[in-house]
Amino acid sequence: MRSSTYTDRHRPRSVWFALGTGFVVSVLIVAVVLLPILGLIGASVGAVWFIHLPIARITVTVIAGYLLALGFLALILRRRNGPLAWILAVAAIISTLIVSIYPAVAVSLVAVHDGTTFVPWAINWIRHGISLIP
Repeated sequence: MRSSTYTDRHRPRSVWFALGTGFVVSVLIVAVVLLPILGLIGASVGAVWFIHLPIARITVTVIAGYLLALGFLALILRRRNGPLAWILAVAAIISTLIVSIYPAVAVSLVAVHDGTTFVPWAINWIRHGISLIP
């Protein structure tokens, strides 16, 4: 017969499944969402030279969001309650997803802002070039 301290020390399987699921889905989100977005942003840097990328803001946000997700996953190791572990796993997944989409949103907002300042600049250069033609 097992003592109560033996069963109290071991976590239920639902806690381990929540931890594994949260970790695997978070890694998949990084591979399927974040890496292609960063690749697309990196490939477009040379083509769209007039957009100033918020690299520092993206880096800080992504690191902070992934640390938050890791914190949620680490909290699962401290819990013995299965439903609470699943809530923490879903919170880690949502944090990872939001942070993985953030670079696309940040670059889009900067592109819209810089695009509105680029168009008048380009029009002035065109007018200047036309004025040079006799």
